[in-house]
Amino acid sequence: MDIMNRFKYVLVLLCGLYASCTKYDTPESIAGGIEDTAASKKSVKRYVLWVNIDGAVGSVVKREVERGALPVMQKMLEHSKYVWTGVADDHALLTEGREAYDEEDPLTWATMLTGINSRMHRIKDYSYTPDFMIGDAAVTYAKTIVQYVSDKEPNLLMSCVSPWPNLNRYVGGMQSVITSSSDEETLEVLRGQLEKGNNQLTLAAFKGVLEAGKSGGFVSENTSYLNALKLIDTGLGQLLATIEAREDAYYEDWLVCVTSNHGGTPDGHYGGNTDPERDIFGIFYYPHYTSYEMEGEVFYAARFSASEWATAADTTALYGIGNKKQLSVEMNMRNTPTEQQTYNGPNWTYLVGKGQWGMFRQRDVVKLRVTGNGTLEEGITACNDDRWHSLYLGMGPKSGAGRMFLVSYDGRRQKYEETSAMGVEDDSTAVVIGRGNWAWDDGYDGNTSSTLSPYYVASLRLWNTQLEDVEVDELASMLDVPADFSARPHLIGEWRFSPEELENDSVIPNKVEGMPDFVFKTPPVFVRMANTLPKKLASGDLAMENILIAPQIIYWLCGADAVSSELDGHCFLSSYMMEEQWRDQ
Repeated sequence: MDIMNRFKYVLVLLCGLYASCTKYDTPESIAGGIEDTAASKKSVKRYVLWVNIDGAVGSVVKREVERGALPVMQKMLEHSKYVWTGVADDHALLTEGREAYDEEDPLTWATMLTGINSRMHRIKDYSYTPDFMIGDAAVTYAKTIVQYVSDKEPNLLMSCVSPWPNLNRYVGGMQSVITSSSDEETLEVLRGQLEKGNNQLTLAAFKGVLEAGKSGGFVSENTSYLNALKLIDTGLGQLLATIEAREDAYYEDWLVCVTSNHGGTPDGHYGGNTDPERDIFGIFYYPHYTSYEMEGEVFYAARFSASEWATAADTTALYGIGNKKQLSVEMNMRNTPTEQQTYNGPNWTYLVGKGQWGMFRQRDVVKLRVTGNGTLEEGITACNDDRWHSLYLGMGPKSGAGRMFLVSYDGRRQKYEETSAMGVEDDSTAVVIGRGNWAWDDGYDGNTSSTLSPYYVASLRLWNTQLEDVEVDELASMLDVPADFSARPHLIGEWRFSPEELENDSVIPNKVEGMPDFVFKTPPVFVRMANTLPKKLASGDLAMENILIAPQIIYWLCGADAVSSELDGHCFLSSYMMEEQWRDQ
């Protein structure tokens, strides 16, 4: 590129960062009208700079950005897809035998680098190897970003500059791995690499914010904590300027990711499950993106298993079903993988139900069962990932020798058929969520199991009618039923499993007045989780999770087809492909 065109292009990119320009000049050699040169035939090359700030609390960074204390990140938002609401990976899924952390958090780092949750990758200590204490089952080593990218693009160069020796060994497949002694040294090394290097993936970890938070609290009132954030913000400006001044800058597309893997408490703790410790953020900057703040949502859910369960007494058989009754069962749930690193459950593991109807886990299928004057057993492949899903079973009115039943998953009809099963109208057994075994009153002697991988339920609703498809679709994305919902008069049971609803340490009240409450056997465990119901994902309004980083980087470097379905994280940047085509405009 000649000197004049290079100068024009650098000015344009600086304008994109510091003056929020949305229109870019195109070098004359590209626009046409000038003789064809070798420079005009250069192909565009993609790069990623991923900056992780260990211990940066999302809400603190947001506040400091908004008040102007972090001006570079503030300007980056004008060309970023970003999110301030976030939840780091839940340490409660892998706590037994976990050592206390005094350096990096290997659990969240492994989740970021693999794109799958901690219970699946099973890494929880500084060895960065999976937990092998799971009987005789073989443990699978989860692939990292390094392996995904190398498999797709073997010649692509990668670099890691980090103060964490253990982490650096974990990403040892990169061509360049440097252990730095301070954030200042990390920035110095990065500037040198970015100035003339050709690493297409550069990972940089910063520890100053974490160290300051440990000694004085993870709050902006801690001057050392805020100063550490300001150092990185200033450094980001220097790194972006270095990228913009590269010789072939016009032919390079750089995605800059700024993230935190975990937060911390005001009194200096991290690595736990409190809200401040899980408070994270994400910024995904590209000079040609329009600004979009992802308004992610997090909510609470209760954990259920063989030993964690709750019952709702039903002595009047309100929730029974027979010839004269209709019944719809609707539940928002999220599965977790077993210790064998699979979402497949045991055979006939109980999820929710009562004497004559229920939902079970049977390997990779959710089985719906109704007995009485015949038996209905219908299964759908469901809940085989780390996301939230909606399950629905509707039993319509008797018609002739049978009745129509409807099975929906995430608001979409899966089955609509006739069955002779009527259920039992005077079934006065309790409604149960959780608990591994269930003895059917009709003498069913299937292979039930007392083991049940933990799963989470956010809401459960029962209706005395079979809902219409459009109503099922609407409800699939709702945690609470609106007062003006069309079918609300038919609602006979609504439970929202959240600590805000909990009464007397063990009771989740029924939101339908006068109807039975759920009572837990032991005090329930509630966990905050990101809303990943299908309509929330489709909206683009995500909450930040550790699992979100790997899909975006793999997409950017290798294309959307390279984002494996095995990843728990959702690839949202692929929705903005049109904004990446600025050279064609």
